[in-house]
Amino acid sequence: MSYLPRHRGVLPGLLALVASTSPVLAAADGPLWAYRVRQGDTLIALQAQLLRPGIGWQALQQRNQVADPRRLPIGQTLQIPVAWLRSRPVEAEVLFVHGEVELRRHGEAPRPLASGERVADGDEIVTGPRSSSTVLRFDDGSRLLVEPASRLRIEALIRRGASAYRESRLRLDGGAEASVQTQPPAPPQPRLQIRTPVVNLAVRGTEFRARSDDSGTRLEVLQGRVAAGARPVASGLGVVATRSGVQRAAPLLPAPALQAPAAPMERLPLAFSWPPLPGAAAYRAQVLDADGDTRLRLDGRFDAPAADWPDELPDGRYLLRVRAIGADGLEGLDARAVIELKARPEPPMPMLPTPGARVDAGRVLLRWTRHPEAGHYRLQIAATADFATPLVDREVTATEAEAELAPGDYVWRLRSVRAGGDAGPWGEALPLQVVEPPPAEPPKAEAGSDRVSLAWAASPRPGVHYEIQVARDAGFAEPVAEGRADTPAWSFEPPGAGLYHVRVRTVGADGQPGGWGAAQQFEVPGAWRWWWLLPALLWLL
Repeated sequence: MSYLPRHRGVLPGLLALVASTSPVLAAADGPLWAYRVRQGDTLIALQAQLLRPGIGWQALQQRNQVADPRRLPIGQTLQIPVAWLRSRPVEAEVLFVHGEVELRRHGEAPRPLASGERVADGDEIVTGPRSSSTVLRFDDGSRLLVEPASRLRIEALIRRGASAYRESRLRLDGGAEASVQTQPPAPPQPRLQIRTPVVNLAVRGTEFRARSDDSGTRLEVLQGRVAAGARPVASGLGVVATRSGVQRAAPLLPAPALQAPAAPMERLPLAFSWPPLPGAAAYRAQVLDADGDTRLRLDGRFDAPAADWPDELPDGRYLLRVRAIGADGLEGLDARAVIELKARPEPPMPMLPTPGARVDAGRVLLRWTRHPEAGHYRLQIAATADFATPLVDREVTATEAEAELAPGDYVWRLRSVRAGGDAGPWGEALPLQVVEPPPAEPPKAEAGSDRVSLAWAASPRPGVHYEIQVARDAGFAEPVAEGRADTPAWSFEPPGAGLYHVRVRTVGADGQPGGWGAAQQFEVPGAWRWWWLLPALLWLL
């Protein structure tokens, strides 16, 4: 079968006439798609595979000046106008949803969007505030991250040709923000278009960010090239578009100096800081899944070079992204750091000793709350805050333990351990002050001529001394006598008859006092030379 007319001399004139009158060939001035010829290709077969109805192989022959439509050199490139390609609608896959994300579809009530769903022409996606986001994957593998407080409408998702040329048209507005990664890299012609209220973006790049709000549209190109209206924007540049036009492209701010934590992070909420960057008016910080940097977990804009979020976050590995924001609102290049979060099971809450308390030397009781996920607890007591050589290091299944401790300053801490051995982080190291115990025997008071003498059992610790207070009130707000004794005895001259309160405490060789013993009472009678005194039992706390 012959595909060429017998009257070859008439063909050029006929094709010229068709080209001058046919809207099909007139459309050839639009975007082109480059097709590389493979073995077995003919123009007739390509018409059936790629071209829409009404477009014949003859138009393809004329456009590419093909001599023989049945014999195409393998590797030859055919330029095919995109408008000639057959098209059919396709869908985008929802890869990830975090937070409050809503799907609005014509004829249906708004509902939450779920991972694994597919969205198509006419669908609208609305993300809530506070780190809500979703990730879409298009038919060609490109991914789009819709960030918090955004509204994205899918105007058209089209595949042209048998499986060749994809085209996506999106509408981004209402305070929206999106990040796009195209893969594989986009061909020279645009295949992803994003419309905003003030400018249309035609993608010729592989990665860019776009935001639209009442003040205009901001575009930042990270790789490749994007056309903002008629203005091309290359990698590393950004533009601001308003209703008055597209401003001149400007270099994006460099990435801040961000250093990854050396150890897993063990506390929530997450908090980070970094050195300030000259020229930055604010900062954007984001936390994403480490295995795919389009799954946004946390997002925030911060005035200072520090970020924190009140949101909960599961344990795991994450990617921290930080970038500076210029005075024009353009966001700069990303600084990245991989972080690991290990905050669970949380340590139990200590109950005893209470903060600031001093406990007597000997068997010291420690008590804490019960964690519902803990199979047991690990207790450490040390003399130094680094716990390099713990004096006590034991596993405890109960919620209390005793430790034999001499007077001194210590620190102690706890961690929860799941039944399978998964240990959570250590709790805060708490100070523990152990002091000399109270006298082991009650003091004795004796009446002298003009003085009252007190005596008590000596402390077994070497190098101690004692402090004594006497007052008329039980609270010792205004002591009438105070003293120091190197031995367990002391005397004083009372200011007059009446009821007195007395207490004693032991002071260690290092100068640290123990707790006051229990306040006891004695009475000085009116005719006080002949008074008698009941023994008072003085105990140190």
